[in-house]
Amino acid sequence: MSERNLGKRASAVFEAFLDGRDGDLHPADRAEASAFWNWLGEFERPGAARVRQRPAWLGRAAAGIAALAVVGGTLWLSHPRPARETVQSVATGHAERRRIAFSDGSVVTLAADSRVDVAYAPRERRLRLVAGEALFKVAHDKSRPFVVETRHGEVVAVGTMFDVSVGRREAKVTVVEGVVRVALSEPGRPGTSEPIEKLARKGERLSFGIAKGTGGDTGFIRQAADIDADSAVAWTRGRLVFRGEPLSEVIEEVNRYAKDRLVLTDPRAGSVRVYGVVNQGDTAAIRDLIANPGAVAIESRQR
Repeated sequence: MSERNLGKRASAVFEAFLDGRDGDLHPADRAEASAFWNWLGEFERPGAARVRQRPAWLGRAAAGIAALAVVGGTLWLSHPRPARETVQSVATGHAERRRIAFSDGSVVTLAADSRVDVAYAPRERRLRLVAGEALFKVAHDKSRPFVVETRHGEVVAVGTMFDVSVGRREAKVTVVEGVVRVALSEPGRPGTSEPIEKLARKGERLSFGIAKGTGGDTGFIRQAADIDADSAVAWTRGRLVFRGEPLSEVIEEVNRYAKDRLVLTDPRAGSVRVYGVVNQGDTAAIRDLIANPGAVAIESRQR
């Protein structure tokens, strides 16, 4: 590809190119942007192995580093091309959402207070959702499965759309389109036994993780009642939909997007089921959804 260096103009040039305003660009800049975008479509990172043990994920070294450039709220990999696989991390802060577009056509939308580690390779597109929630829209490619790893297990897809959230005790996947496979290794024997697996289809939600007990740890995958997939991803449109979640969890979710903060003042109300729809950041609206509004207080984060 061309060695022309766009320098400080790179962000503006690629923003115009991706927005369909390439006709406004200088022919040389347009050619450089087009060549770079085509090159990204061939981007490979050889040598990736199937990751199951956490130290391998966290400790993998890279001979070269690919920087993440931000243009118009979208992230992509830029020069130089690494000699080996590199793990890149993308995170969102409080009350922030971020859209990540990849050269293969896949798109990830990160919820507030979330983090994903990205490691694309020749035979596999692997991402690790470290914290929070994300909506994954996966471009179809049978030769390169799309794997979302969490500390509770992993979700595998070829071409589909699904939402994954990571909690303290379990993770949840909601299938918006297509089919995904949830898999987790038997506790205490990672990589030495057949994984526990279950398929989920459009409109289904699975919870999965490792339950600790006196008799030892037990892996589980359980199916929730059929849900409205559109409601499950309403957070990407600035809305929060609650269908019976306990008040303690509702408070935690609302606080991710609010300027002020909800506080549970009556611990006995933490298990109260909440039903309703609120705008992200609207802490006062939660009081209208519960029988005892005094069970929660609103505090300023400035305190």
